[in-house]
Amino acid sequence: MSHPQEPQRKPTATETVNYAKTLHNTALLTAVACPLLALAPPRKLDFFTAGLGITTLFSTNYLVREYTGRSIQQHVTGYRPPVLTKESMQTDESQMRVSDAVRMERQEALRAQKERAGIADQVEASTQAKWAQERNRETQDALDVGKGFADIIMDQIYEVWHWRKNTDDDE
Repeated sequence: MSHPQEPQRKPTATETVNYAKTLHNTALLTAVACPLLALAPPRKLDFFTAGLGITTLFSTNYLVREYTGRSIQQHVTGYRPPVLTKESMQTDESQMRVSDAVRMERQEALRAQKERAGIADQVEASTQAKWAQERNRETQDALDVGKGFADIIMDQIYEVWHWRKNTDDDE
């Protein structure tokens, strides 16, 4: 199945509450049990201990977010969610009008950029085609002289390694 299936029915309110309680209790259990398991003998630092530490962090973050509405990162960075007032809603409306104009300008700039990129792609494709023709001609010339494919490959590696300074050209 390449596409996720739609749920066949919506969960009821009691199922949602039970799910939230189960998630809360699981977070409490892992916040306590994981550090205890990490401190139990044998005490060593390995993937298991790292997994326990990460699980402790996730469960603690879930509990903090559940109680305060903000994650641990938001507490540390001092992020405060914005408070909505009538004035802020009015400024939001004016900003939406401005953002529509900005969005239109960005779309026009993106359209122009795509046109320039199309021209650049055409130039790059023609350059690649010329390079492929040149490389095929060089390969055919080398085969006509009597070199084998192994010799051609070794010459190409030598050119790349020594920045196209081939000793055959100097002789």
